[in-house]
Amino acid sequence: MNQLHKEIKTYTFSEKSENSSGFPLIRREDAKRNSRETPENPHRHDYYTIFFFEKGEGTHFIDFMEYKVEDSTVYFILPGQMHQLVLTTQPVGWIITFTEEFLIANSIPEKLINDIYLFNDYGQSPPLPVRDKDLPVYKNLIEQMYHFSQSLETYTLEAVGSLVKLFLIQSNNHCSLRKNNNLQLIETGNHILRTFKQRLSEKYARHHMVSDYAADLAVTADYLNKTVKNLTGKSAKDHIQSKLITEAKRSLLFSNISNKELSYELGFEESAHFNNFFKKITGQTPSEFRAFARQS
Repeated sequence: MNQLHKEIKTYTFSEKSENSSGFPLIRREDAKRNSRETPENPHRHDYYTIFFFEKGEGTHFIDFMEYKVEDSTVYFILPGQMHQLVLTTQPVGWIITFTEEFLIANSIPEKLINDIYLFNDYGQSPPLPVRDKDLPVYKNLIEQMYHFSQSLETYTLEAVGSLVKLFLIQSNNHCSLRKNNNLQLIETGNHILRTFKQRLSEKYARHHMVSDYAADLAVTADYLNKTVKNLTGKSAKDHIQSKLITEAKRSLLFSNISNKELSYELGFEESAHFNNFFKKITGQTPSEFRAFARQS
């Protein structure tokens, strides 16, 4: 992963949506020549992004995780999530982008975003493979998005918003991480997972123990671990560690913060504790990670 070893670039929606209807939707094969970002460098967006690859080969890096780009796959990227696409062939597909305000204006509930467990701001963000029999449905929805975004003079975003909602519902129904068929247990688990993820995003620098989050949710630590693992494939403990490691790697790679300062920012009482934790998870000390990554 060829990194820019300075403050990582964040692309804003206003940059992306210049001279558009406010809902940028472009063909994947046109992205390189139309975009002002440098594809070879990792970057962030301040808006939601969905990559739909009909055809493609290469590698997609998302928050230090590596995924293979393949035909008929969909990637979901949250605002602020670091990613980098390294494509080895000319891709065919689409890029869909929208903001939080777009979701609100079109009555697309946060629950729908949270229920698609492929939207992750830390940990694993694998692609959603599209089955052959479902591919025409996805392509038709996107083609209608493009048609309405280009042809309507009024209620353009409302029409497109309805189609985006259908696209998300379609993806949600096909998400392989939805494993439990008991609807009552699914909804209970979804609520616990949503709340846990929200609390983790807010408190990861203060709370490092599963029991801290379990107390917030009025459940046992064991129940929280099992519920989160059933829905995501990773325990609550794994998520906490992934969040801390991801935030640490971001800071180490894209700032000059010292290990001692970073350890305190992440809630470790001693820098030695942070060093030991980081090495146990990654196999490298923070200094080794920074030196190695900046040489690559």
